[in-house]
Amino acid sequence: MSPRQFLRCLPLAAIALVAACSERLDTTANCPVLCTDNALVFRDTTLDIVLSDSAFGGFTGVGERWPAPGLATSNGFGFLYETFVPVVNRPDSVDVRQVFRFDTLPRTLSALDSTPITALTGSKLLLVLDTARSSIPSVGTTTVSLYDVDDSTVLNDTLPEALAARFTPSRLIATRTFTLAEVLADTIPGSGSAVTIRSFTVTIPDSVMLRFVRSARRLRIGMQVTSPASAALRFVAPSVNSAGLIPRLSYDPSPDTTVRAWEVATLANIRAASPERFRAQSLVVQDRTPLLSDGSLEAGGLVAVRSLMQVKIPRAFLASVTVVRASLDLVQRPLRTVPGAQEGVRMRLRVGIAGPALGTDPRRIVEFLDPTIEGVLLPSLRISPADSGVKSFDVGAALRLWIAQDSTRATSFVLYSEGEAFQEQRPAFYSRRNSNPALRPRLRVTYTTPREGAIP
Repeated sequence: MSPRQFLRCLPLAAIALVAACSERLDTTANCPVLCTDNALVFRDTTLDIVLSDSAFGGFTGVGERWPAPGLATSNGFGFLYETFVPVVNRPDSVDVRQVFRFDTLPRTLSALDSTPITALTGSKLLLVLDTARSSIPSVGTTTVSLYDVDDSTVLNDTLPEALAARFTPSRLIATRTFTLAEVLADTIPGSGSAVTIRSFTVTIPDSVMLRFVRSARRLRIGMQVTSPASAALRFVAPSVNSAGLIPRLSYDPSPDTTVRAWEVATLANIRAASPERFRAQSLVVQDRTPLLSDGSLEAGGLVAVRSLMQVKIPRAFLASVTVVRASLDLVQRPLRTVPGAQEGVRMRLRVGIAGPALGTDPRRIVEFLDPTIEGVLLPSLRISPADSGVKSFDVGAALRLWIAQDSTRATSFVLYSEGEAFQEQRPAFYSRRNSNPALRPRLRVTYTTPREGAIP
């Protein structure tokens, strides 16, 4: 074929090509044998996977302790830490206090100078407050009070009832009264005003501090917050890996400017038997927020509630399909008359773990609140207590994790509030024990599977 003839044939070839490419590729109508329909089919199904469920109350963040009750120290789960520790007061219902333990106070001018301290200045308790996770009244003042709650004659000084009884006027060390504006103004140097953490200092009378230093006494500080309105403070915990953020005592042992002020971190009670070695400890002095009587699943509150759902995963079915979406659908029980009923709070499901680390005790499984288990962080939902209807929690990542795991391993979800211990909202959901099956928790799965006879 000559070049001229070839060019004349190009338009015809293009027409043929367009005609060929206009064939519908999503049907078998034009090639019923070789082009078997390979389109994906989307299906939805709901499954009753919750075997048992329960709500557990009394959570405030334990402060910090090690080893955590029921955890073996040899398996990597031997320490239970808190990022923040709460101090809460709602005059009509909730009183949560905090104890900071300073077992060893320096009693000399410096580490290199063994001269005993005979006078000191600048005594104070240094804390870091997270304003994003605290609730401070915008009107009026709030007061923090520090108490000496130590009793050196008692070996185990972690009993909540005994500690709470030591918050008496005769044991008062210091107070600080403040407004919200004053707290927000105490920025940490170099952090900028956009950062939510703030420096929080309580001045201690030097004469009081000197008494502890010279008498070779340990100092156990109990903290209480009071306010006409509800107040919830969240301080950075001793376990945080940053020397400038953890709770510290500071005092200057000499007027000589070459002698540096002491900064003392919290220490555990090493005399007490494991697991009663706290550096910081939360005390629930009052909690008049009982669980709902009908057994509903709840989460959140100033003294927090968390709910556990033990589930049975249909592994064979899920392994045979491709999961596109999966949600645990909970039907919310509306609570329209509780405080903060119209205000939203972030709710989240956490993948539960069980086995040698935590045993089979449901409460211990709920207590170990790490939102990310084996790299799985499930999305949260913003929910108000007054809401109603179905709330769908995305659990696709959890299903994919469980499908790949040992089928004998126990599986569960823990429902909790990201605002626990500083937001009073506590939404509720109907339990699997509800007499109406339509209100019970269900797993909803959207999945795909090739049509029969499709060419893979």
